[in-house]
Amino acid sequence: MKSTSTDTAYQERDVHAGAGAEAAGRKARVHPAVPAGLIAGSYVLALLLQLAGAPTAVLSVALLMRIVGCVLLCTSLFWRPWQKVTGVLVTLVVPALANILWNRELSGEDTMALRVLADVLQLVCVVGGAAWLWWTRRKD
Repeated sequence: MKSTSTDTAYQERDVHAGAGAEAAGRKARVHPAVPAGLIAGSYVLALLLQLAGAPTAVLSVALLMRIVGCVLLCTSLFWRPWQKVTGVLVTLVVPALANILWNRELSGEDTMALRVLADVLQLVCVVGGAAWLWWTRRKD
């Protein structure tokens, strides 16, 4: 197969531009509302399911939603790498660590006020983090 001058120009552009040309040429496949909505909606769903008395297996659906939202966030083109790391830490890791700490150290009937405070802080973390991701997305 014979190479044309157009093919050579594209090859030279790719060599000189590097990874920036690849990222700039990619199109977003998922709207930025999808990861932010999955992350925020997962906690609201979990809270509603807990209030309804759903079994733990049903609550895993909310966790799966949050994980899918974080995966979509990490593969999205709408946020810079540091924003992706911050978003995953604030919306997934910090609430999970708070839950683990609660279940291991602070659980008990006399600490119900602390549990409500922990739930409110998790809600602020997850929904606030998703809102922050929405506001800091790339709009170009």
